[in-house]
Amino acid sequence: MFRTRNAFLLALGLIYLATFSIADGLRFRPVKDEIHFLESSNAFARPFGLAELRGYLEVVTPLALVTWGALQRLTGDALWSGRFLNLLLSFGLICGVAFASPRPWPEGALAALGLLLFPYTLPLSVHLYTDVMAVACAAVGTVAVLRRKPLLACLAFCAAIATRQYLVQVPAALAAAEALAWLQGDRGRWKTALASVAATSSLGLWVIFFGGLAPKGGLDAWVPRYPAPMLEASAFILSYGLYALSGVGAYFVVVEAVLFRRLPARATWLRVHTLGLAAVLAVLFLIDPPLLTGSHAGGPLGRVSRILLPSPAFDLIRVGAYYLLALVAVVRFSERLDAAFWVVAAGSVLAMKQQIPWEKYLLPTLSSLWILRAFGAAALYGAAERTASTSKRFEKHSSPTPGLLEKAPAWLPKMFPETNVRGASAAFSSNRDGA
Repeated sequence: MFRTRNAFLLALGLIYLATFSIADGLRFRPVKDEIHFLESSNAFARPFGLAELRGYLEVVTPLALVTWGALQRLTGDALWSGRFLNLLLSFGLICGVAFASPRPWPEGALAALGLLLFPYTLPLSVHLYTDVMAVACAAVGTVAVLRRKPLLACLAFCAAIATRQYLVQVPAALAAAEALAWLQGDRGRWKTALASVAATSSLGLWVIFFGGLAPKGGLDAWVPRYPAPMLEASAFILSYGLYALSGVGAYFVVVEAVLFRRLPARATWLRVHTLGLAAVLAVLFLIDPPLLTGSHAGGPLGRVSRILLPSPAFDLIRVGAYYLLALVAVVRFSERLDAAFWVVAAGSVLAMKQQIPWEKYLLPTLSSLWILRAFGAAALYGAAERTASTSKRFEKHSSPTPGLLEKAPAWLPKMFPETNVRGASAAFSSNRDGA
């Protein structure tokens, strides 16, 4: 699809220029959450102290608001400059997935395309929302873990959590993956495990600082409007987690199969392990099916399915489709307890603590999965127990060479140093045939 890195970079630049143009040069009037985010950031456009950090009327941590306040001081227009910053961060995120990958070209480009195809990636990039900044920070942390740079990983993950609390999902998942690898004998992983644990713990510092999960004024303003399972340790909404699994199936597993043209062998679906998972998942769907409602209809997946299969006449068929999507996600990530498994598991649990079922909240999960896919750190179907009958489906690739980025534009090797590529290659040499 993209024979050279320059062709991919040119196509990506044109896509972002078109996005910028369609979004009226980022000068359209503030909409929805932008309105109150802009108002809250104004509190940080002038000198501020602890009172302002504890007193703004939002339920997100303040890094993005502080950044937009600084942009207001510098440019006099926090709305446009904040949107433009998000667009730049989004562009950098897609480039990072594509060009930082140690895998043979164009695997990184295909993974980047997968993330770009998520229907919220570009829309969030042109709005004054906190999602892109938080995910960009988490992406830097994820790549730092993969390249064995614990200090950078810890700082980036702390910044992600300081932007949006839900991003604790990523360092928590990687902490589990790195700790498990360390316990299994990879002694070099203790540093990245410790860095991820430390970053995860930073959420506790914010809880102490706020005296809760967010500023009291923000909780008082927003929590009464929606269910608030995040405020009760034992409160979980099962259907939200099941719907999130369906989203992973739709926006990652299906897209990955199309882009990389790889499917599980037929035998995968007939294993006792798979049939057991299918039965357990079916029971969970029977207990609390993700029917969705007109007021909480999810994102594109939920809205389109409710239009094509309206409620209540087609509820069974619609939920059955969600079940199949969730099942392919479960089968895809149940092969072994690697980083991808923990990212999906953490995302599904966290989804059960969210206020509404909404695919927008999948951006941290999907960005992490596509990064892991680009780095060859997400095992494919059957990677844990490959047989002679299925091995032809998974062609081995040669190890990345030191000259991986030689054909890239001049500025890319400076951003993604060649030595780091070697490091990533060495760190994942054991996984290179499973990606």
